[in-house]
Amino acid sequence: MGRLRVVRRGAAWRIAMAVTEVVVGEDSLLPAERELVDSAGPARTAELATGRHCARLALASLDPSLAGTPVLRDERGAPTWPPGVVGSITHCAGWTGAAVARSRSSRFGRGVISLGLDAEPIAPLPGGVLEVAASPAEREVVARLAGEQPGIPWDTLLFSAKEATYKAWYPLTGAVIGHDAVRVDLSPAGTFSAVAQAPDASGREVAHRVRGRWVLGQRVLVVLGVVG
Repeated sequence: MGRLRVVRRGAAWRIAMAVTEVVVGEDSLLPAERELVDSAGPARTAELATGRHCARLALASLDPSLAGTPVLRDERGAPTWPPGVVGSITHCAGWTGAAVARSRSSRFGRGVISLGLDAEPIAPLPGGVLEVAASPAEREVVARLAGEQPGIPWDTLLFSAKEATYKAWYPLTGAVIGHDAVRVDLSPAGTFSAVAQAPDASGREVAHRVRGRWVLGQRVLVVLGVVG
């Protein structure tokens, strides 16, 4: 099995991240997590097992006392985290990662409100997806950036930043939103900012600002967004 990498980012935020490019077997699941794959097929089981393994490695890096903590899910399938922790898991072909951090409400008194992690293959979006995912203004920016730096898949990067923003939004609101509710401002310097605005689960209009970073690997691009 390939080596899993664990990284700490930022002393104040204490963000820990674990990634792998190999599939982890079902036997890595904890007993409580095995219930999550009772009716899942082989591909979904492998995806979930690999993601949970990364999540538990990240949790152990953040706080050794969290080692062995199961990562379950809510009614919509989003991962649930131990008290005082926020996190996110992402999968794409040949790459799985998880990021966790202290929540601002934790006993440590320092942390973030929410975070979202997304990874996508380094390739242009399929035809028609950008028109659905991006506003006319965002498409203009993508076209401009593609002309200035053609080696970067700006359309996929915009899509990924919206996915990361949604993953940070959902735990705070309990509401599912579309790409049209998220506005993203990409920077060639490897950063982005975004605003997600829509009704929450109670119907109250809310907005959350996400700031983050993006990086291009050899085969995937990775985006991490934080509500600070």
